[in-house]
Amino acid sequence: MHRNITIALKWIWAVAVVAAVSYVIYRSREDVVRMLHAVPTSMLMASLLLTAAAKFFLGENARLAAARNALDLSYGTAIRLYNLSQLGKYLPGSIWQFVGRAAAYRNIGGSYGQIRDSLLVESLWIISGAAAVGILMCGPGIALLVDKTLTGAIRWWFASLVLTGGLTGIGLLLWKRRLLARYVRLLVPSWRVIIVQLAVWGLLGMAFWVLANACQMPISPVFSIGLFAAAYAMGFLVPFAPAGLGVRDGILMVGLLPYATAGEALAVTVMARLIYLVVELLLVALQSIVSGRDKPVGP
Repeated sequence: MHRNITIALKWIWAVAVVAAVSYVIYRSREDVVRMLHAVPTSMLMASLLLTAAAKFFLGENARLAAARNALDLSYGTAIRLYNLSQLGKYLPGSIWQFVGRAAAYRNIGGSYGQIRDSLLVESLWIISGAAAVGILMCGPGIALLVDKTLTGAIRWWFASLVLTGGLTGIGLLLWKRRLLARYVRLLVPSWRVIIVQLAVWGLLGMAFWVLANACQMPISPVFSIGLFAAAYAMGFLVPFAPAGLGVRDGILMVGLLPYATAGEALAVTVMARLIYLVVELLLVALQSIVSGRDKPVGP
């Protein structure tokens, strides 16, 4: 019953997000088309390369989390397993990226305890790193933005996103408080983890900043990095939003509203989402090609 309800909520949320996006694009279609035609290909490539670089640091984050739990992985293996498993987050259930990596870790000799702790510590590092960067770089700015920019239905929509993410996070803390308490020691980051987190959110934030500036939106790099990190953290905390769909995008769109129309802000947000997906697909395809070449050829 619980599993069926979760899957149903996920599909209802995805349909609602697609419908809302379609409505905004339709109303602002002229602005969106004009803006997309003005985006230089070089800027799209720059955003793609920055996103790809961030994915390699996310793989290093996975390696460090595994090492913290005595599960030794080479850098190449950690990157390969991380990127292959990430496509699972787009499937109904919100667990398949973890299931795939757990199976891979098991095949290379990891125990169930090591696998569980590695994946949990990795996720907590990502959430806490994104939240910290978001608060430090644009926390006060987000509050002012909500007060000055949002009106009417949009204000209630944004408030519902924040409330959903906040209540989900509090619920997880209360539900799993005993389990989380024992991970406090494992969660304390080393200097390498801190550097990796700064690199991840710096690169992803700059990839978003490149797109916004390519569309003539004068958003600052600092605010862009903080906005993207905060949006990612909120999206991660909503379990029925596949890959943060709708939550992350809604917060990014709101962050751009002072610099553009709703349609233009949405177009940049959708471009960022598509580039992220394209990078994941390209990395998986590249890894498959490399793995195929490494296999011995039979007679």
